[in-house]
Amino acid sequence: MEQNLLSPWAVTPLLDRLRRRRVPLREYGEVLAVIAAVTVLGRLAPISYRALGHVYLLAVVVLCLRVGRWPILAAAVVSALAWNFVIIPPRLSLSVLDSEDGLLLGTYFVVALIAGQLLVKREEWRAAAERAKLLAESERLHRALMDSVSHELKTPLAVLRSAAEALEAGPPERRRDLQREIRTAVERLDRLVANLLSQNRLEAGAIRPQLDWHDARDLIGAARREAEGALAGRTCQVEVPPQMPLLRADGALMEQAIGNLLLNAARHTPPGSPLRIMAGTAPREKRAFIAVADRGGGIPPELRGALFRKFSRGPEAGAGGLGLGLAIVRGFMQAQGGEVSVGENPGGGACFTLHLPLEGHESVPNE
Repeated sequence: MEQNLLSPWAVTPLLDRLRRRRVPLREYGEVLAVIAAVTVLGRLAPISYRALGHVYLLAVVVLCLRVGRWPILAAAVVSALAWNFVIIPPRLSLSVLDSEDGLLLGTYFVVALIAGQLLVKREEWRAAAERAKLLAESERLHRALMDSVSHELKTPLAVLRSAAEALEAGPPERRRDLQREIRTAVERLDRLVANLLSQNRLEAGAIRPQLDWHDARDLIGAARREAEGALAGRTCQVEVPPQMPLLRADGALMEQAIGNLLLNAARHTPPGSPLRIMAGTAPREKRAFIAVADRGGGIPPELRGALFRKFSRGPEAGAGGLGLGLAIVRGFMQAQGGEVSVGENPGGGACFTLHLPLEGHESVPNE
C-alpha cells in the first residue's frame, strides 16, 4: 500500500529531478551582476589589468558557492570577455593575449569546470543523504504500520475465536451476547480493511468522484447507520436548517468521511458523551459545511496541523487505530474539491468541519 514511502525505488525520481534541474534565471542574473560590479571596479580603481584578472578569478570562485554548473561556465566566459574587451589595453577591443594573460584566462575555465564537477557531486551527496533519510523514515513507517495492523487484527480475531469456542460449549442464553461480540469484531475488521483500501486508492490516484446532488440529511443519516455500533449509548443531535440546499458531492465518499468523523469522535471522547452534527452554508465564502462536534478534551492548536497526516495519532490516543481515518477524510474531501478543518467546540471539545463548494441548481434532479 505504501509504495510511495515504503519502496526503495520511491526516492529514485528525486535523483533524476536533481540531475535534470533547470537552472533558474536568477542565477544567471547574479552572475551578470557580479561580473558587471567587478568590471566597474576595474575601470574606477587604480590597479593593473593583471591584478584585476585575479579579482575576476576570485569572483568566479565565489560564484561557485552560490550558483549551478552552467552559470559558472557562463561566469568564466563573460568575465574573460569583459576582462579582455573592457580592461586590457587597448580598451573596448578584443586583444591578442600573451602567454601570461592566456594562462590566466585558461585558469578561469579550469576553475569553472572543477567547480561544476564539485557542484554535481554535492548534489549527488545531498540526494544520497535525502534518500537515506527517506528510507529510514519509510522503514519506521513500515514498522509502525505492521505493528498497528498486527494489533488491530489480533484483537477482533481473539474475540472471534473465543466467541466461536463459547458457541460450541456455552449455554444457549449466552448466544445472543456472543453474537453481538462477533458482530462488533467483524465490524472492526471491516473498518480496518476499508481504511487500508481507501488509503491505497488515494495514494494510487484511483479516486474518481461521481458528483451528484445529495440531501445533507440523507448523507448524515447513512453515516450514522454505518457507525451505529460505535455510537451506542450516545445522544447524537442533528441540526440541518430547513432551507439547506442540496450538496453536489460524491455520496459514498461523503458518507464515509462523515462516518470516519463520527467514529473518531466516539473513539476519543468519554463513553456516553453527546455528539452534535450540524449542516449549513457560508454564502460569503460560497461553501456548504457539515460539522461533527464532540464534548471531549479538545485538541491543542499546536497539534491540529498534524491531525490529517496518515499514521498520525494524538499523544493521548488510546490503544487501537492506525491513524488513517482523518487522513482519508482529507483525501476524500480534496477529491471532491472540498476540504476539512478542525477547531474548538464552544463549551468544550473539538469540532471537525467538512467544507464543500456551494453550487446552485434550478430544480431537484430526477432520480
